[in-house]
Amino acid sequence: MSLTLQESFDSFLLHLQNHDDEAQDLMQHEQVFQRLTEYLIYYSDLFQAEEMEAPSSPQAWEESLENFIEQLMQGDQDPAPSLDGLPFERIDGEYLRDFIAWHLLRDPSVDSLMVQYAAETLMAWLDYAKTQHWQDKNILLSWQDIIQDALPDAKRAAIAAHLLLYHIRLGGGISPRLRGKRFETFKEGHARVAQITDTELWLAFDNAPKAMIGPVLLPKTILQQLRIGDVIDIELGKRGGIWTIVDIGPVYPAVVYVAAEEMALPDKIL
Repeated sequence: MSLTLQESFDSFLLHLQNHDDEAQDLMQHEQVFQRLTEYLIYYSDLFQAEEMEAPSSPQAWEESLENFIEQLMQGDQDPAPSLDGLPFERIDGEYLRDFIAWHLLRDPSVDSLMVQYAAETLMAWLDYAKTQHWQDKNILLSWQDIIQDALPDAKRAAIAAHLLLYHIRLGGGISPRLRGKRFETFKEGHARVAQITDTELWLAFDNAPKAMIGPVLLPKTILQQLRIGDVIDIELGKRGGIWTIVDIGPVYPAVVYVAAEEMALPDKIL
């Protein structure tokens, strides 16, 4: 049986544990692998073929749930996700890229330093994989190149998301004359950055790519962290003919694809 991905994590962590000069960051490395495991199991396509068939009725579903909880309480079910059944060679650089530049950025608590650290953990793990000959060296090098190529944009997107959140929480630069007025319309979903100037941002949704929304006035320090093609989880409101950001979520770099959507929301007053 070939080496599993979980075994590769465990072997790398044991290697670090046996070297005092590298063991101090062991817990942080473990957290990176835990996040990667969650991504691969719950968000990648690696386990879709192994999904169990859903119970055919509500009663069967309820019985299945009760059985699972009972096993969990008795310690017969491991609550932690595991990659024990996934061969090491099943992954490739694209999964690692999407982990760095998409999955991590979904968590608002993740900043650019955490993205950097996650990338360094993966690079060290792949360096160790070379010494163990778990995969062809050139393939492992190509995976590392993919991580290095995605890292700058992933860090930039994390910075942009935090700056945008801070900007909105401070009032979002809304003119005093517009405060308290009812919004005429809303747009919410994954919006793509379509145009950037020194002071303005224009956005577009995939289902209406030619209908650009803007301008949205933003500080230059924020605009400098955005690029054409970036995708932002965003809610925009229009009142007095001016678009403003009502709420903000993650920013994803254009290096990863995120399907965009648009929603109409009821009237609000801020």
